[in-house]
Amino acid sequence: MKEILRLFCFVLSFSCFSQSEGETKFTSLEKAPVYKGCNKSWSNAELKLCMSKKLTKLINRKFDTRMATQLGLKGRQRIFVAFKINTKGKVVDIKVRAPHPKLQKEAKRVIKQIPKLKPGMADGEPVTVPYALPIIFTA
Repeated sequence: MKEILRLFCFVLSFSCFSQSEGETKFTSLEKAPVYKGCNKSWSNAELKLCMSKKLTKLINRKFDTRMATQLGLKGRQRIFVAFKINTKGKVVDIKVRAPHPKLQKEAKRVIKQIPKLKPGMADGEPVTVPYALPIIFTA
């Protein structure tokens, strides 16, 4: 039987924060992190859309959705991923919730493949930006 595959990715930038002398302060994001191939002169909305498209493409290529069927899971599978883009543009602090530990491991493996980004900026300084990424597909 043919497997119907639908994979949706939405990237949400909640806020940004930076540390100053041991304190964490919340600031408004001037510039969202820039994914390779996105134009850094675009608006934040355009950068977020570009990043969303690039992440969707990466996850569609790299995520093994057949794993859910092999694990005996059927129907819509929802995996929630949260991570941060640090001040150096690296993906850090990856947290995953999934219906099976192997799907958690697979999601984390794929998120670790996000290339180094240009970090988000606030007040002219690089800042850490948290992201949330739901991955939804039908097994």
